[in-house]
Amino acid sequence: MADLYEIVSYANELLETDRIKDYCPNGLQVEGKKDVRRIVTGVSACMELFEEAARRNANAILVHHGMFWDSDPKPVRGSLKARIKYLLENDLSLIGYHLPLDRHPEVGNNIELVKKLGLIDPEPFGMYGAQSISYIARTKEPTPVGAFIKTVSQVTGRKPRSHLFGPELINMVSICSGGAPGLLREAIDRQADMFVTGEEAEWIYHLSKEERIHYVAAGHHATERLGVMALGKRIEEKFGIEVLFVEVANPI
Repeated sequence: MADLYEIVSYANELLETDRIKDYCPNGLQVEGKKDVRRIVTGVSACMELFEEAARRNANAILVHHGMFWDSDPKPVRGSLKARIKYLLENDLSLIGYHLPLDRHPEVGNNIELVKKLGLIDPEPFGMYGAQSISYIARTKEPTPVGAFIKTVSQVTGRKPRSHLFGPELINMVSICSGGAPGLLREAIDRQADMFVTGEEAEWIYHLSKEERIHYVAAGHHATERLGVMALGKRIEEKFGIEVLFVEVANPI
């Protein structure tokens, strides 16, 4: 058993939540039971994940996409009301880490992608204000683009949407999990052969074609599983409690 606030304090310190300005709260979002025996982790706060956590007798839920965003309407109604009500009735805490979990150099979504994809020599990439949130890295050797996309598919568990306009053999890959088509221009400026992110935008097709770079959209959800898994493992090791990742399907 572990104390909820000790877990949150540990994660806040590990992820350095005060180091980057985010557009959502990071850390504890809804307080449930103070004594924690089991945590369920997942990508996004949603009723399906909450119900699965309750079914598994969890005391807390740890996600990458929390429940509150700066751009959201402020009245608590509809699905937000239902979600909060469910958490409170089941004494479930909700903990969320967004950009701090993307950028962390040990358990972050992006460094985990770098490692799983077999890339080496990561350097900062993906400027957000004055800080980078991701990496540009090299393949161990020049790699056929088809073989690398197969690896992306194996890591993410889905076939990516690929717009292939770059070289047949790739060596330099820019990465940013989630929805980051806006970083394509930075990838071009850094002379990447390929940019891997979660989502597309209409304008990326012709820009990629004209700049001769591969654009791989591997899924917002699919590229952001790894961070909560890695953070959950750290918490499990630190506090000796059970931490389970639960996959809630999302094709986006």
